[in-house]
Amino acid sequence: MPDRDLPHGDPLLRRLGREAVRVFRPAEDLAGLAEDAADVQRPVTTGRRIAVVGMRGGSGKSTLAALLALVFAHHRRDRVLAVDVDPDLGSLPLRLGVRHRHALADVQEALAGARSFEDIEPYLTPASERLWVLPANRGRLGDSPLTPQIYEHNAVPLSRFFGVTIIDCGSGMRGALQRTVLAGAHAVVLATPATPDGARSAGRALDLVAGSGLGHLIARSVVVFTVKSPHTRKTLDFSGAAAILADVGAGAVRLHYDRHLASTSTLDPGRLAHGTRTTAVRIAAEALRRAVQS
Repeated sequence: MPDRDLPHGDPLLRRLGREAVRVFRPAEDLAGLAEDAADVQRPVTTGRRIAVVGMRGGSGKSTLAALLALVFAHHRRDRVLAVDVDPDLGSLPLRLGVRHRHALADVQEALAGARSFEDIEPYLTPASERLWVLPANRGRLGDSPLTPQIYEHNAVPLSRFFGVTIIDCGSGMRGALQRTVLAGAHAVVLATPATPDGARSAGRALDLVAGSGLGHLIARSVVVFTVKSPHTRKTLDFSGAAAILADVGAGAVRLHYDRHLASTSTLDPGRLAHGTRTTAVRIAAEALRRAVQS
């Protein structure tokens, strides 16, 4: 699909109206945006790994992972890595607009003697000036599956070359691979539909985290309620759900419907709705705040 045919997240009338009132935005709104952007840019002493998970397919997990990777790469001065460990031929490379040649298992030999980023860079696919992508496999049916051992031996040491690593996990949280990813994560972003059933799924997911001996991750988790359709009825009491999650230490953010996000093509930050861009920065900031907390 040519770029000019991709839908913009905001209709034209809304874009024109926003420009007309931009000068009248409340000072507290501007201060909040500046604070979030500053938190996204905060320096880290060691690379932070942020796992993006979902309890089921269609939750918007890969789209959210791509969105966060783009936000961090845009705002930060260091390198950002997006790793796709979805065993079902994940869509993260597609959403970031890259065609890859190498997979996570391929970097093991290079890592063994790597002293600098330049030693492992040939195994990564650049998506922008500061963003690189590495999938679980080469995108072919029949490829060897990614094992917890390959992830632990490759992805974890690889992340030391990056300020932030975004890990797009497979759906569900019961598999050995997902548990290994979570065990090595500094923060978790949980994508779930903005519906009552989605809220219940988020609760089950956090219960699973606690039951897996990873209860410390609940306070490092951000639940993102994704609105998947403009026709979705507003049946979710978001404020109530956010309050319940806050009681156990988790954060909550609602990501509203965006026509460009829903197009399932390569993400173009310039075509995202204004609300999507500001919400994405808020999610990234909240995840990194939790990833660096002691």
